[in-house]
Amino acid sequence: MTSGGKRMFADLLDRALSAVVEIRCKDLNQKGSGFLVSPDGHILTNNHVVAQLTFFQGTIQAVYASDIRVVVNGQEYRAQLLNSATSFQPIVFDYAILRVPQIQPQRYLEPLDLTSVRCGDEVLCLGFPLDFEQPVATHGIISAIVSRPSHFNALHHMRTIVSDALMQFGSSGGPMVHLSSGKVIGINTLRHPIADEIGERLQSWATHSGAVAFPLIRDLIQYVLKYTYAGLNHAVSIQYALNDPAFLPEEQELH
Repeated sequence: MTSGGKRMFADLLDRALSAVVEIRCKDLNQKGSGFLVSPDGHILTNNHVVAQLTFFQGTIQAVYASDIRVVVNGQEYRAQLLNSATSFQPIVFDYAILRVPQIQPQRYLEPLDLTSVRCGDEVLCLGFPLDFEQPVATHGIISAIVSRPSHFNALHHMRTIVSDALMQFGSSGGPMVHLSSGKVIGINTLRHPIADEIGERLQSWATHSGAVAFPLIRDLIQYVLKYTYAGLNHAVSIQYALNDPAFLPEEQELH
């Protein structure tokens, strides 16, 4: 990368990081990430960051946090849930639309339609993983853009952007930013099933009684499961949230 390219990368990273927020739902004991997408305080995140799923009479229902807090530049605000709490679409496509009317952000992320995105394009994935109190960025490429069953309802398919960019617990809800355009294309969400399968096998061995005889190996596995992921990660296309009637921001651009 040339010196000019490095400056452009650093400038984009600085602007994109300033649009990332931390989301806290203390009553659900959950936290995650989100990002500003309009000048009037609209924020996108994953549905599973602000809700928990329950099964009632054979149907999936979401119980939303009663007190959703958003941390913007170190300041905590109470957020409004804009999407319908009874609609199935936010659950199936794993998005939630929030708004903090008290803030008027100077920087926010403009969405980009997937029709202009190609495999091999570089992306930045941003969020608040683990116990970090400041946003963290990882860099990778788009490995594939696929239509796959929703992880909450296999009868519905969703456009998914698969990437090798590292994501951790807490990164859910953060933006996947298309590097060359500087625009957001997806909401970072659950990792790919390949990673889940490997993680489940490692977790099973680490908790097996035989692992007691190998404490160092057991501790190493626990470290890997907590701080690293094996396999691919993905983000849900931002278009599902943009098509929700609750999302009515003003003209958007990355300032």
